[in-house]
Amino acid sequence: MIGHYLKVALRNLLKYKVQNIVSALCLAIGIVVFSMVYLFVDRFADAYSRLPDPERRVLIRAYGEEAERDIPFYLSAVNELVSRTEGALDSVSVHSATLRMDVDVIGKDGRNLPYIVQYMVTNSCFFSYFNLPLLYGNYVPTLPNEIIISSDFAGKIAKNSSPVGMVVRLNSLKSGNGIRDYRIVNVADVSKDGLELNADCYFPLEVFPYARTLVYALIPEGQTLNRVNKALSDIGWNDGEQKISVEASPVSGQTGTLLAKYLVLILASLILVSGLINFLKFTFQMFYARQHELALRKSLGSDMKGVFGLLSTEVFCMLSFAFLLSLVLLESMLPLAYRYLPEETTDWFIAKDCYLTQAALYLMVLLVCLCIVIYPVWRVRGINLMNRIRTNGQKHSFRAVMICIQLFVSMGFLGAVIIIHLSYGELRGRLYYPEKVEENRIVSIDMNTDAIRKNWDVIHSEINSMAEIEGQTFVNEESNNGLLSYQFTTFLKHDSAEVNLKVMTGNPDYFRFFHIPLRGKILEAEMEGVVYISQSFADLLRHENAEGMVKLGNRTYQIAGVYEDLYRNMTGNDEFAGSVFFPTRDFKVWLLKVASGKDVDEVMKKIKAVCRKYVPDTLPLDVYKYGKRTVYSSMQILETMMWILAAVSLLLVVLSVYSSISMDSVARQKEVAIRKINGASRKDIVMLFARSYITMFLLMFLFVYPILRLAMINALEGSSLKSVYGWEWGIILFVVMALLITLAVGWQIIKLMKVNPAQAIKKE
Repeated sequence: MIGHYLKVALRNLLKYKVQNIVSALCLAIGIVVFSMVYLFVDRFADAYSRLPDPERRVLIRAYGEEAERDIPFYLSAVNELVSRTEGALDSVSVHSATLRMDVDVIGKDGRNLPYIVQYMVTNSCFFSYFNLPLLYGNYVPTLPNEIIISSDFAGKIAKNSSPVGMVVRLNSLKSGNGIRDYRIVNVADVSKDGLELNADCYFPLEVFPYARTLVYALIPEGQTLNRVNKALSDIGWNDGEQKISVEASPVSGQTGTLLAKYLVLILASLILVSGLINFLKFTFQMFYARQHELALRKSLGSDMKGVFGLLSTEVFCMLSFAFLLSLVLLESMLPLAYRYLPEETTDWFIAKDCYLTQAALYLMVLLVCLCIVIYPVWRVRGINLMNRIRTNGQKHSFRAVMICIQLFVSMGFLGAVIIIHLSYGELRGRLYYPEKVEENRIVSIDMNTDAIRKNWDVIHSEINSMAEIEGQTFVNEESNNGLLSYQFTTFLKHDSAEVNLKVMTGNPDYFRFFHIPLRGKILEAEMEGVVYISQSFADLLRHENAEGMVKLGNRTYQIAGVYEDLYRNMTGNDEFAGSVFFPTRDFKVWLLKVASGKDVDEVMKKIKAVCRKYVPDTLPLDVYKYGKRTVYSSMQILETMMWILAAVSLLLVVLSVYSSISMDSVARQKEVAIRKINGASRKDIVMLFARSYITMFLLMFLFVYPILRLAMINALEGSSLKSVYGWEWGIILFVVMALLITLAVGWQIIKLMKVNPAQAIKKE
């Protein structure tokens, strides 16, 4: 019997190959998207819940009697806490944020190689508390000159051998305990997940006693959080004139974290549901279209069990094909992701885990579909041959509801991404870009290693002599994940109100390099006690009757000139009254302008070749196009992700509509032929098929638009962005969706209008 079901199922599936492939593709896309999002959320959302006994793990916070926020834990406070909470807390773990410094690694053969390392300062309980496996026994540092390194860093310095016994020598940091050489005693296998514990080296707390640290602990077995906090309320110490108190709070299961996790999963599930809807819609539509066959089967003695087995077999075959297709899609996407995305955005992804997630999702969807299959089988329980001959079946109400849900999802994603795109354009429009600046011809070199700083004179001489370089400047511009970060200072007005000012430091030829209008002289970088101010700050000083001199913070400076604004600075920001520029010889970024007509990529290769003469391969060399680190690259990533989700949802709805209209065109060719014989016009044929899709589209747009508008206004409340309040994005959304629906429906309608009535009736 099973063999018969498989044969009939495959025959029916092959009869409509295109529609079935479209349905399977929609479901496969949904499976891939949901699997990857689920894996990402599982890695980073509420990562503490994956540790053993998560309910016992707490974060210790310190606060003073008059403090409005938490007091940071330094080494002295950590020692006080550990000594006073003995017995009240178990496994007190301490670690700092990830810091960076230059070191030399001395191998077992005595060879010395320089590295830049990301490091933390920790205590010995850190590794057991976070369940970090140690690769060379369970030994943890007990002496002040012993450290543990990560498995990634071990692979860099020791390749396939053991790094235990090698020495890490500090270069750029003066250790708080006076020790420079630290012996590696073990290697920790640190996973890249939401705990954010990734570092190259883990030093003792005494190396940097003034580092801000986080303190975690375990609640003793049998104790509750309330009991522990009651015990901690009696523990405190004096720090100067202030009494320090501590309290414990859970690290796992926080409401905000769980809500964010479920919200992301719900958004991803919309894509999966949209693909599943398209699959079920087509399967049920085909099932109802075969009621004549079902009536014949019942007349020949087939019962409801047999009908259920037949439909279940078709669902199983289609779902299995969709699952295999999802594996193919994932395999096709992985090389592209690893090639075009930065390593830090893909290091969380493990293909094996994604395959297992897809398999679990396949089984879950199969179970759900088999339960849903009961409904259409139950609906046709009363069908018989005579009933089928007298009637033509019912309208596709289920299909209409499913298409409406898909339209709702796709319009929501597309509308949100249009608003984000317009808001991003609005932000870019506020950035100050002087004329004549060709950003794609500017090359940046970060002065981020001792090697490049020590050999600066010879590197500068060689690169400066290159004919392809026509200009240069030096600035202290910092970038954090693509976002430019500035220092700040304050100015005290006559009414005692303080205003904030952005601070940039560097060589004053910065203004000439970026073609920034300047009223004043370009002074030498060695000049002290002078400052350049922005036009907006100059207007404020004029209103304050302060000219020539200005007091910033606790020091008075002479105004050397007034410039229009800092390059790529956001204008119209009410948080800042302007900006200031201090001349200095120190710099972190060297900017070079490539001559017009020269290949920038080739020039960058020459620059890297010069730098590599003096910078060992073990050290990073950051030479990049200045425009690559845009001010709002994080927003660009968000926009790109939203575009991907919107494109996937649009693809699903277009394929769904195309599949539906294709089935209609096949099933109703005889009806079209008879209508044409009876004098139906082209307009009549168009409206016959397009009316239902037009109605669904208009209803969903009128439903989605006000909801999306209110949601985005609420999400962007407090920002100065105005794009969400305009009507442009609504018009764009309407036009794009209408165009896509028209293209999906129009092609089949055009084919129907060309049907020859005689040929259609002859086929019947």
